Amino acid sequence: MARLRFVWKTGETLTYEALQAGGTVRTAAGTSLPEISSTGYYTVVDANVVTGDTAIVSDSSGVVGGGEENPPVIISSDGLDSISTTEPSSVAANFREMMVQVWRRLFGKTTLSATQLTGYRSDESTIATTQEVSETSVLQTQGEAS
Repeated sequence: MARLRFVWKTGETLTYEALQAGGTVRTAAGTSLPEISSTGYYTVVDANVVTGDTAIVSDSSGVVGGGEENPPVIISSDGLDSISTTEPSSVAANFREMMVQVWRRLFGKTTLSATQLTGYRSDESTIATTQEVSETSVLQTQGEAS
């Protein structure tokens, strides 16, 4: 069973057909895809459609779109615990590393001199990042990490 979702111009009469991966019809062409309260959001639950099926959406002039059915991704309460917390060796290159680096910046060892902020890896001696800093009588500036 799957919920088919499609966004299109409001006020249209849309239909769909669902095909198995090999092209065999699972739900016949012309099956109604109703709009929710003139929003342009069309949705239906189809008990015949399974993951991997393709829906082809049409209006009176022909095919207007379609896509493959994929179930929503749900993370369990401990799902984030399986994401690696390995520290990046320098400036973060992806979102996971960015989150680790923010945590390290807030809770790990850093030193601040008159000219440089230094962030350390968890061994507290290996430098992970450095940032130039400067100060005037009214403004402190922290440069980009390297």
